[in-house]
Amino acid sequence: MAHLNDLIKDIVENGVDSHIENASKITKLTADIADRKDAITAQYTKIGETYFKLHADDSEGELAEQIAVVKKNEQAIKEDKLKIGKMMGLTFCEECGEQVDEDDLYCNNCGAKMPVKLLPGMELCPHCNKAVKAGIHFCTNCGKPMIEEKKPPVKVCPSCGFTTEDMNKIFCDKCNRRLECDGEEPEEKKKKKAKVATKKVCPACGFSVYDAETMFCKKCNRRLVEKNA
Repeated sequence: MAHLNDLIKDIVENGVDSHIENASKITKLTADIADRKDAITAQYTKIGETYFKLHADDSEGELAEQIAVVKKNEQAIKEDKLKIGKMMGLTFCEECGEQVDEDDLYCNNCGAKMPVKLLPGMELCPHCNKAVKAGIHFCTNCGKPMIEEKKPPVKVCPSCGFTTEDMNKIFCDKCNRRLECDGEEPEEKKKKKAKVATKKVCPACGFSVYDAETMFCKKCNRRLVEKNA
């Protein structure tokens, strides 16, 4: 007896003899089976796309190899589109490779910021990123000043968040922790000599703290002294 799957395959490829009993019903059911197989295949594709978006950077083994193939081909497609764009004088997003209008500030597909082409005598507005005539005081697109006002530097307490514009102030008014300059680069912080936390005691009220930065007593503001263990 022929296997059912083989019979169904034969019916899909060659049809069913009209003289067979229930031929029309068999034809309809066979067509439904084919449609459902196509639907399953399409769903497999969607599942794969969803997995790729969620786990493209954290998969291992065989899946990681398959994902690498997808990424390689996506990168190749993007590069080919950029080449076509240059040859045809069109603008394509360098992040995703989709075509954008020459005046677009952002890609409509991935949202990446588009580089602005500046003509001689033009400059970018620091607020709306539009190209405007160089030397003007206010942007002709958004109306904001072309020279962005610089905010005064501030010092911040890393413990309680206290801030001050007094750059000569060294310690926090609230918790006596050493203040840091706001926006200080991580590299600059790393260059600073690391301080080892030590036990400090107030000689007046006996308050104690195990910390590297606190210099004054939180109760009576007397200067703390280090106490050897």
